[in-house]
Amino acid sequence: MLNKFVIIISGSTGTGKTDFAQKLGQILPIEIVNADIGSFYKQLTIGTAKPDWQSSTIPHHFFDILDQPINWTAPQFRQELKILLPQIWERGNIPVIVGGSAFYIQSFFYKNYELLLPDQDLIAKLEMQSSDVLWKQLHTIDAQRAEQINPQDQYRLVRALAIWYTQGQKPSDFAQIFDPLSHFYFINLTRDREQLYSMINQRVDMMMQAGWLQEVQTLMIDQSWIDFLCKKKMIGYDDLIRYQLGHFAEQDYQEVLNLIKQRTRNYAKRQITFLKRLIHNVQKDSSNVQKSTVLQEYDLTQVDIDFIIQDLLCKISV
Repeated sequence: MLNKFVIIISGSTGTGKTDFAQKLGQILPIEIVNADIGSFYKQLTIGTAKPDWQSSTIPHHFFDILDQPINWTAPQFRQELKILLPQIWERGNIPVIVGGSAFYIQSFFYKNYELLLPDQDLIAKLEMQSSDVLWKQLHTIDAQRAEQINPQDQYRLVRALAIWYTQGQKPSDFAQIFDPLSHFYFINLTRDREQLYSMINQRVDMMMQAGWLQEVQTLMIDQSWIDFLCKKKMIGYDDLIRYQLGHFAEQDYQEVLNLIKQRTRNYAKRQITFLKRLIHNVQKDSSNVQKSTVLQEYDLTQVDIDFIIQDLLCKISV
């Protein structure tokens, strides 16, 4: 077994990453490191599907580390990982990074990735435009980056323009350097799209039954949280704030729920696309570094968690 390695468990929202990590912790001496943006914040619990980490026998990190509505960027996450990972190894445990916030997952692999998270409304607006229009727009802003992207590659065109509108700087100025923090086993969990969407819908209903609306009402006592959550477009929170502010008719409660479900499904779709691209890039870049790597995608619709864990144990050779 490699003395120092990290297991990374990612996948779209609602896939089952938390359950997988908990079961893995019953077999291996692990410590879980959160890579889900919502769970950084102490006040965001129900709407982020935050696990009951304080009651777990498995050590957890990067949960509830912020109690103010401030940003914690992917580069900051990477810097804290540099400090945390050796501490976990020193205790004889395996760091397991778990989350679906792909920019934070990506920061494990790439340094100098100093982008702000793009506004999801901005992404959606850009995605409504044709690839040809996007490419011409990017070429006007940053000809160097445009020449590197296929004019029909809408995904990369949208991301490049999002950098410009979010950062105010050319996308070509942001070089990504592949420099993983350690040897790694990167596991991406997926599900059949129909099953995933059904599970997302059910989870939104469960969140509401658990008191998500009341959680939002408590946050709204502080205007800074209202401003922050609406700016960040934190899935569901901004819609429930607008509902509380009277932007929906009272009788349109079900409409709000349906909107949250739809936006969550859309977010999951974007996560899936981003993670597939990340896996492709990591596979390509891994061939140029002397670090043992394993990348594996598992469809939880087809195989159960126990099988995946046994397959992982064989690869790790514990």
